[in-house]
Amino acid sequence: MDDQSNIMTAVEKRKPEYRSPLWGMIRGHLNEITLLVGLLGVSAFITINNDVFLSSANLINVLRSAAFLGIVTWGMTLVIIAGEIDVSVGPAVAFAAVMLGSLVNHQGLPLEVAAVIVVITMTIVGYIGGFIRAKFNVPSFVTTLALWSIYDGLKQVISNNIPIPVESDTFQVWGRGDLLGIPYVVIIAAILFLIFRYISRQTVFGRAVYAVGGNAKAAYAAGINVLRTRAMVFAITGGLAGLTGLLHVSRLGTATGQVATGLEFSSIAAVVIGGSSLSGGRGSLIGSLIGVLFISVIANGLVLMGVNSQAQNVVRGALILIAVLVNVVFKQESKDI
Repeated sequence: MDDQSNIMTAVEKRKPEYRSPLWGMIRGHLNEITLLVGLLGVSAFITINNDVFLSSANLINVLRSAAFLGIVTWGMTLVIIAGEIDVSVGPAVAFAAVMLGSLVNHQGLPLEVAAVIVVITMTIVGYIGGFIRAKFNVPSFVTTLALWSIYDGLKQVISNNIPIPVESDTFQVWGRGDLLGIPYVVIIAAILFLIFRYISRQTVFGRAVYAVGGNAKAAYAAGINVLRTRAMVFAITGGLAGLTGLLHVSRLGTATGQVATGLEFSSIAAVVIGGSSLSGGRGSLIGSLIGVLFISVIANGLVLMGVNSQAQNVVRGALILIAVLVNVVFKQESKDI
């Protein structure tokens, strides 16, 4: 009887605790929920200090700013999930803008042809950078830092630091126009978000990105083409940087190398805030979307509250650091539950 009692006691101790399906769903999305709460908290604080924040015109400005950041960030998310990093996207966007202006104004190419050439060129350069990283095992930080310098130098050589006018009412619609009050650039960013979310979750390539980021050797042993996967995520980011450069020209009406300054850091921060691991293998487009909104709201709020430009970077950096730390703490606690 004693032995039987001991067995029954052991079984009862090992019996799993019941948890409701609702808790399972919450736990699975704890990162996104935490970010949303933080985003709402920041928005409430800004509104208390300046009620202009909730005006329709200002919210449209926030969404437009988020769209320009988001388009690049969708690609950056795949790069970071793959265990890589790309610090070249800011100068890449500026170079793409200047390239478009040069092809149209200096070479006399039709705007549509020039736009296609820009996106294809940026995609190819991104692929080459990714290929070099994967083939010769050069750290992606080093590879993309070299590209950063190349893009930055080329944009200055081509433009001589002088804005190049690109006049086209049809083209400017994409950067300035709207559909039922929603800016076209926001619609473009939303469509690309849905496409890349599907790619990351529902395709062989998407699963390969997660596998390579999680364990490249195991992925290779499983038959995944690690070199091609790594090169492709950089190609995607390059192409999206090219598209973002076109949209900047469309909005401003000129091609200037002064756009997208610091975009690479904002993009990386958005992905990390969204819960992606810099070591690779973990992350989501949903998290990156919330990260993009978080950064855009902070930037807008600092302007509305009259924080001077010198202090904005300090405040923005501190808030982003706090958000990342809170995200890491909550993620660790959710694992321990």
